[in-house]
Amino acid sequence: MKALALFSGGLDSMLSVLILRKQDIFVEGVYFETPFFTAERAIKSARKIDLPLRIIDITGEMLKIIKVPKFGYGQGLNPCLDCHLFMCKKACEIKEKESYDFIVTGEVLGQRPLTQTKQALLIISKNCPCSDYIIRPLSAKVLPLTIPEIMGWVDRDKFFGIKGRSRKEQIRLANEFGLKDYPSPAGGCLLTDKNFSKRLEDLFKYQENISRRDLELLKIGRHFRLNSKTKAIVGRNQKENKTIISLSLPKDTIIQVTGYPGPIVLLPNGGDEEGELIAKLLAASYSDAPEGKDVKVRIKKEMNIKIEIAQSLSKNVLRKYLIGHLDIE
Repeated sequence: MKALALFSGGLDSMLSVLILRKQDIFVEGVYFETPFFTAERAIKSARKIDLPLRIIDITGEMLKIIKVPKFGYGQGLNPCLDCHLFMCKKACEIKEKESYDFIVTGEVLGQRPLTQTKQALLIISKNCPCSDYIIRPLSAKVLPLTIPEIMGWVDRDKFFGIKGRSRKEQIRLANEFGLKDYPSPAGGCLLTDKNFSKRLEDLFKYQENISRRDLELLKIGRHFRLNSKTKAIVGRNQKENKTIISLSLPKDTIIQVTGYPGPIVLLPNGGDEEGELIAKLLAASYSDAPEGKDVKVRIKKEMNIKIEIAQSLSKNVLRKYLIGHLDIE
């Protein structure tokens, strides 16, 4: 038998793989990656248990789901149930195309409020084309029988009936399997972060075509909406300045104070003259120049470089442009 594991890299998914292996079932893992949840943890955990793991980028498809989720959001722009259902459907496609016998997940009934309740699992069951082939070894004994169990491909008696948010049984199993170093149960999805969600919401509102680069930029710096055509990203330290430069494109405008330590200010796609004027003030005001000081700022776009003067202002004056504090038309 050959199983495909939806592998998050958390303890539950690691245990589910090990439980199946104990029944001499070959397991391969898949991780669906986006800029909102990266594969680092999954890769590290897969290595610990010698799990073959493939990484599949689903960024474009996820953007469509985030914009119009059928089952709504969590606390941010996280369409958890829609996302989980989509991943199950993708796993079904792989199962059919590559002749896997069934799919395994590390889900625990009642552990996560948006995706692992009885109602959520019922929605998955009704909408996922191969739901009868998805087994959940940690909670199988408190869930309906699946085809792999009915057919005797797996031994249900060797599965578990874990439910709720307590992790005692998983920790006991981890010790039994010799797992000593495993990740915390934190989800790690940026879409649950309210500040990140506001930045993404702003991007949806003002930009039609969104690239992977645009999404990576959302993770760093301070973000300011200067007008409908111009957004500014202000680096908070030297590391972020370097990252912003590495993600910049020739069509972007880059502004930086000369003579004082200060941030890189990036205007993705350049913006307009009004936006550039405010961006110069941001560069001066977030630099080490004294408040009220006129400083030189270097403005670069494509092959053109110019030096202009901007005054260092109180940051409170510019805070109204900070994304999440004011929605500017």
